[in-house]
Amino acid sequence: MSTKFQTIGLSLSLLFSLFSCSSDDGASDNDGLNPIACNETENIVYEEKDGLITVEFESNPNLSDWQKETAINEFLGTHYIIWKGDQSLNNPGNGLLTYKIQINNPGTYRFLWRSRIAQGTSGTEHNDSWLRFADADDFYGQKDQSTVYPQGTGQTPNPNGASKDGWFKIYLNGTGSWKWQAKTSDNDPHQIFVVFDNPGIYTMEVSARSSYHALDRFTLFNTNVSVETATDDANEVSATLCD
Repeated sequence: MSTKFQTIGLSLSLLFSLFSCSSDDGASDNDGLNPIACNETENIVYEEKDGLITVEFESNPNLSDWQKETAINEFLGTHYIIWKGDQSLNNPGNGLLTYKIQINNPGTYRFLWRSRIAQGTSGTEHNDSWLRFADADDFYGQKDQSTVYPQGTGQTPNPNGASKDGWFKIYLNGTGSWKWQAKTSDNDPHQIFVVFDNPGIYTMEVSARSSYHALDRFTLFNTNVSVETATDDANEVSATLCD
């Protein structure tokens, strides 16, 4: 008799456990409703606020063979990223990084990144990567009254040096420190601007060009925001959403 009751008790206990597991699974599914916990890496969106976007390069979950490191001092965030693969001096698209951005306040934005030459002592080698905003309303380099456009867009004039399929070569000059610089057109530096006519989600692409070019952080800022404000190292990174 005792054995029979023990068997019944064990069966009820097992049945209760099965229902409990089913309930836990349901709770786990509900966790996926958190709008910040994106299910797909390409769905992460960085949100512009008050005309400013600030993003750590290493926050991208898919770094496409770029390496995360901490060996070089004075980086911001948790890491910087660096390209140690083959150089792609004339063929953009290798080591592709994609960053989606939510523009809430349309207008003309300037682009800068915080980068560094991570090998050698030359200020003009290992100093550049590719950049593209294919779905923006305009993407150009500006120096005083001179404007240049990426090759392959049907717009002219084009920059001195490398450019292809809507990509600008973006470079810095100088060694020994992290620098907020982003210029295009060899020996005729033009600053980088992007135009967003409407609110919405846009795509920024970066790809490898020179080896040992290290990237730390980038900013996009409306032209009514000062460079000093946009490049303040104390700026908080932009909030993320899910597309």
